[in-house]
Amino acid sequence: MVEAGIFLADVACEISARGFLNALLREWRGWSLVPATEVDPDAGPGARRLRIPLPSRGSVVEIALVHVSAVGLHVFRLPFREYRAGAPARIMAFPDFAAAIAYEPEIVGPEAARAAPAFLGRVFQSLAAIEDLLARAPSSGLGRHGDPSFRDAERALRFGHAVHPTPRSRDAFTLEEARSFAPEYGRGFPLRWWSAAPEAVVQGSARAESAADFSAGLAAEDSALDRRILAASEGRVLLPMHPWQAARLTLDPAVDALFRSGQLIDHGPGGSPWFATTSLRSLYAPHARLMLKHSLSLRLTNSLRLIKPVECARGLAVDALLQGPIGAAIAARWPRFHILGEPGYLALRGADGALLPQTIVALRDNPFRGSGQRPAAVLAALCEIDPDGRGSALADTILRIAAREGGARGAETVAIDWFDRFLDAAVRPLLELQCAYGLLFGAHQQNLVIGLADGWPAEAFFRDCQGTGFVREFLPMLAEAAPGLDLGSGHLFTAAEAARIVAYYLIVNSVFAVIGAIAVAGLAREDVLIRHLRRFVEALAGTDLPDKTCLRLLLEAPTLGSKGNFMICFRNINENTDVTDPLAHHVGLPNPLAVDSAEVRP
Repeated sequence: MVEAGIFLADVACEISARGFLNALLREWRGWSLVPATEVDPDAGPGARRLRIPLPSRGSVVEIALVHVSAVGLHVFRLPFREYRAGAPARIMAFPDFAAAIAYEPEIVGPEAARAAPAFLGRVFQSLAAIEDLLARAPSSGLGRHGDPSFRDAERALRFGHAVHPTPRSRDAFTLEEARSFAPEYGRGFPLRWWSAAPEAVVQGSARAESAADFSAGLAAEDSALDRRILAASEGRVLLPMHPWQAARLTLDPAVDALFRSGQLIDHGPGGSPWFATTSLRSLYAPHARLMLKHSLSLRLTNSLRLIKPVECARGLAVDALLQGPIGAAIAARWPRFHILGEPGYLALRGADGALLPQTIVALRDNPFRGSGQRPAAVLAALCEIDPDGRGSALADTILRIAAREGGARGAETVAIDWFDRFLDAAVRPLLELQCAYGLLFGAHQQNLVIGLADGWPAEAFFRDCQGTGFVREFLPMLAEAAPGLDLGSGHLFTAAEAARIVAYYLIVNSVFAVIGAIAVAGLAREDVLIRHLRRFVEALAGTDLPDKTCLRLLLEAPTLGSKGNFMICFRNINENTDVTDPLAHHVGLPNPLAVDSAEVRP
């Protein structure tokens, strides 16, 4: 909770500085930790400060550290103080500090002057967005009083990527549009329904039902949708459009030509409300059997969010694979782990017959349907650190369990038990799927949903199969299990490459976030949780899994790769189009699993 009397702008700066600094410290090594000084009167024994030199200004900047993390999730306390020889310390506001970093060649490189303006524009846009939602979207208290619904958890992620300099930047999205369409504000909105002549539509399905039939079913099953829309679209293909994207597409010459020719008709908004999930472009409605993932013509953090045709093909390939013997084996071996299939997609084709990526809508299974849906929370919302720099929904959940169970099970015991159960429910299947089947899922925090039972992790769901990869060494086995299936649409990696990718997405991004949230709240020490994680990986490495490349990497590598979000953002790289090798922008993070101690370098 934000205490009364504290300016929201100050809180927004605290939150923004945390993501900015944690991203910077992973990619630039010129920082150091120094003992706290008399300017930190409330600092305890051993307290330290972060020191950052700024050679072009002839100064150093320091900020107090509240929590020093072996997994790279430090917590800081404002203000920044700038020191110059022979001059008194100067308080430095976060925007000034961000600008000093952006224009410092020793930190960001020789392109500082060229790249800084656009970068700082996103930093300040993100900062303003965080301040606005602190005022308009107060904390939901997720996990404090009971297990959340899927929808409640999706709106509870307020501050975005925890290790990013611009976690809430959304190019081309105004603040008013964010209030209408962003998940953290919790507002539902109707879809905009278009219909197209069949020859103007590109579609694909991995199941007996066509994508057009899926879409027509969504419309027919929505009791709030005007039946006249269904009647007017008879003999045509209904397209469930995101209203924001639909408004932009009417200005697109290729789409406008379809309207002018009569091949495309706009039936207007209608039906029950849909709600954005944490990814913004994926929509959920409690009544619907499918979720929708739309192309959006805007840049979120690092990427322009247009779906590629190859991603649609990849989703179909994974769905088809899961409908066969491999899917049956996965369901039998890991009954508490679920992969949300993406069985179809729809798009418009232009006058030249080519698919228009800006019009793509992909279809995704929805296991969280109806009023009696099972409690579940996206991992990113559970692990997001509160404005106070200590609490989180995960911490509240653990404290709720401890209060309920009482007795000898204190909060630390519950926290460690929760972590172990999380590893078993979510991490074990994902690691074993790679080691046993060569299936590589990008299981970062926003793609992992944890099913909860009285606060405990009971099951896990993975979403976003369009980013799935396959390990080359397993292709003969996969081809034999799914004859005729084109696996070439998937990302293809060697076992060594796949090991590095899963180490980032699953371990650094997801598991380390759980460790960080528990430790920041003071519920269990990081080194204790890291030892549990190491023992867990060692136990897997002791089994008969056919490919243990990833497990050996986790146990032995001196560093683990972490995506270089700071410089990707600073250099204005669009990950969706400018990055073909997902490992190209990884930087080394000291691997706490590979050493006896979890100390951060001084």
